Amino acid sequence: MHFTAAENESESKIWELIIQNLDPQIAKKVSSASSSFYRTEDGIECSIRATNGTLIASGYSESDRMGNRRWSFYFNK
Repeated sequence: MHFTAAENESESKIWELIIQNLDPQIAKKVSSASSSFYRTEDGIECSIRATNGTLIASGYSESDRMGNRRWSFYFNK
């Protein structure tokens, strides 16, 4: 899964975009309380987790050099 958002977009808006772009069956399992955003040297990353804390996906963002960040998500099997 991939999407692009403004460089300075709020975490709440990014979370909204994540949920909108997820498959509905996966979105039902996601817990905002268990999931988290964290800053790295390269930008912002996130862990998408189920209510029991199980990691569903990891998200990474990178600058597209046009004032936006491209988010990419890798799902656990």
